[in-house]
Amino acid sequence: MLPYNINKVVVWLKRMKYVKGFGIQSPSAFAFANDVINDHRKYGEYDLLQKGGKQVGAVTEKKARLMFRLSRFHKADAVWFYSQAIGCYEEYIQKGWETTLIKELKAPFSDLKDGAEARNIYYISVENDYEKTYEALRKVVNTNSFLVVDDIYRNAETRAFWQQIVADERVSFSFDLYYLGIAFFDKRPKQNYIINF
Repeated sequence: MLPYNINKVVVWLKRMKYVKGFGIQSPSAFAFANDVINDHRKYGEYDLLQKGGKQVGAVTEKKARLMFRLSRFHKADAVWFYSQAIGCYEEYIQKGWETTLIKELKAPFSDLKDGAEARNIYYISVENDYEKTYEALRKVVNTNSFLVVDDIYRNAETRAFWQQIVADERVSFSFDLYYLGIAFFDKRPKQNYIINF
């Protein structure tokens, strides 16, 4: 495995043609890519969280900041984590939208009921029974909620899993950020975007 800084450059160069939402035709997808995913503003909360929190790696911090922006953008009722909530993500999510609840998805998923109006974010780590988790989730997720899948390029199995999600008939827009993927379940036309994150 390459050190983060070298790997970051390699990934960035491979995805250079996807900078700043280039090639995205949908106005809503373009706005999401630029205003949420690639929002490079310096939020004051970032500094507060860095001072008060524990030291994390560069990729984890980048993902945590994205979770802050996703929480702020979506004004989520809850963020559901499988298989476990990641401490620094929780802090960033709460700063993004203070009323967002942090919950944990556990088998047999009996507490997984996504009401018609619920605004949830589901975060799946590709560990253990992540495919079963997705199968349970896809049956209840509504059009106001979306899915974040961590580490979609970890290995061939996780890449295939991400492609399965992209191909799912319920998924409309999906965003491949290399370090993670985001899938929406609303009624927009199906499209997968690669973003240089």
